[in-house]
Amino acid sequence: KQECMSKPAHMDRAEWRKYIQSLGGCDRPTQSFLHPEDLEEVRSVCSSRGKVLKDNLCISQQRFTFFTVRSELGTCGIKSIKKESKHLILACEVLENQCVPVHFEGNPEDLKPNNNARSF
Repeated sequence: KQECMSKPAHMDRAEWRKYIQSLGGCDRPTQSFLHPEDLEEVRSVCSSRGKVLKDNLCISQQRFTFFTVRSELGTCGIKSIKKESKHLILACEVLENQCVPVHFEGNPEDLKPNNNARSF
């Protein structure tokens, strides 16, 4: 029986290591984790709630709070945990007649949406 772990709500490295291991994510050195209750709002960035940044990248009109966890590749040794609040940049694609996020793009410059940009 596989135990379902919930995302840690704090900065405890041991808890984050266990969580990432439970997901099988030790092969990704940088991962971001949003709150599950934000799922519908995140999805809506690819439609009415987002603005086109460029190509298929959309940016959210509001900030989201999330954790960015950096770990040692292959070992899940946690290097850093950062709680961030930024506008999300998502790559959006049409799948099964619905526009959905397919990639979470970093936003190191803390870009904000251009209100004159079109919605996706």
